[in-house]
Amino acid sequence: VRPIHGDVLWLQLVMPGESEPSAEAAAVIHVLGHDFTAPDARRLHDNQLLGLTVSSPDILEQAIGHALEGGFDMLVIDASHGLGSPWPELIRAPDLTMMRDAVAILRRMGREEEVDLVYFGGLRSGTDVAKAIALGAVAAVFAVSIGLAAGGEITESHRMAFNADRDEEERAQAVANIIKASDGEASMMARCTGKTNLQNMEPEDLRSLTVATEEASGIILAGRR
Repeated sequence: VRPIHGDVLWLQLVMPGESEPSAEAAAVIHVLGHDFTAPDARRLHDNQLLGLTVSSPDILEQAIGHALEGGFDMLVIDASHGLGSPWPELIRAPDLTMMRDAVAILRRMGREEEVDLVYFGGLRSGTDVAKAIALGAVAAVFAVSIGLAAGGEITESHRMAFNADRDEEERAQAVANIIKASDGEASMMARCTGKTNLQNMEPEDLRSLTVATEEASGIILAGRR
């Protein structure tokens, strides 16, 4: 919602009726929530990226159509169903059908890769990121895992509490460490599938281990033809 530091590129989540787009943000991402209302979205300068978040499968096709026709750069697939609220990943398990259906809709339209899909929801490691990329995302977002690395503790009210036992530099270093470690782990997963580039991973590089995972992700269950 606001910049971390003056030298850090940041992506702004614009909440309807709560915040205004900033020309200083590298990207302005408008939060749709669970009801589709076309936002007043525009770039504030030529180099600014434009995005939408979609948190409900009920409006997924509308959101994708609007993003394509409006020339948006990215669509954030919110598998937590609560992006924009505090720590939504702590409320429920991620809904993998969101990514599965988003890719299917784009393929049906014949417009796959015309808008970048960014995945949010339940990611804990570089392995999880590699799976999200293989499912069709071009990027993925950490939340709770970053909070934990920075010294946060999960409370009984499904929030993250930060004690005063770490200074800003220590927290920044911890966040940098988990990002570096996850980057290396994700790259290693790509090499394990014979790919030299993480972005080249495909659904065919994955196998589901349970029937529930197969249904949610669309990835074939191991052992099935």
